[in-house]
Amino acid sequence: MPGHAPATGETRRGLWLWVIPFLIATAVWELALTSYIDGLWVSAFPFFAEPPGYSMVAVFESQEILDRLVGAWWFLVLFVVQAIFNTILGEEFLFRGVLLPKMEGVFGRWSWVANGVLFGFYHIHQPWGIAGSIISGAILYALPSWRFRSTWMGIIVHSAQSLYFSFLILGIVVGLA
Repeated sequence: MPGHAPATGETRRGLWLWVIPFLIATAVWELALTSYIDGLWVSAFPFFAEPPGYSMVAVFESQEILDRLVGAWWFLVLFVVQAIFNTILGEEFLFRGVLLPKMEGVFGRWSWVANGVLFGFYHIHQPWGIAGSIISGAILYALPSWRFRSTWMGIIVHSAQSLYFSFLILGIVVGLA
């Protein structure tokens, strides 16, 4: 996964090391900051609150559901297929691979911000997370893709959460939960 040096445009393989700080930032964002930002957003716009029982947390908190998923390999396969089509082929190739380069012609050096805003509002089906999606879409996914001229930067960083959940679901399916 080579990236392109921002100053010269030349391909440099060592640029993939920049994925590491963006992965760490994504983990900090997801584990420590997202719920705070989403809470501020929902306190400002209470009608955007998440419906009760809608969260994936409900699955992990219900021992009855966890027991039913032991041995349910179809659940893991379904999640992995969904993650590939949504995160990689859907969101990242569309937003960072197709739209981000085109947006640069309109927004110039701020195209990554505009891309993040568009990405956030793409998540209108989860209105409680729009603000968080704007921030993560701009800073964690669009900025590295724009800066290093590589869609792979966004794909790897954005797919980290899918990989994390895949391992959680694997643990549930094999009965470790």
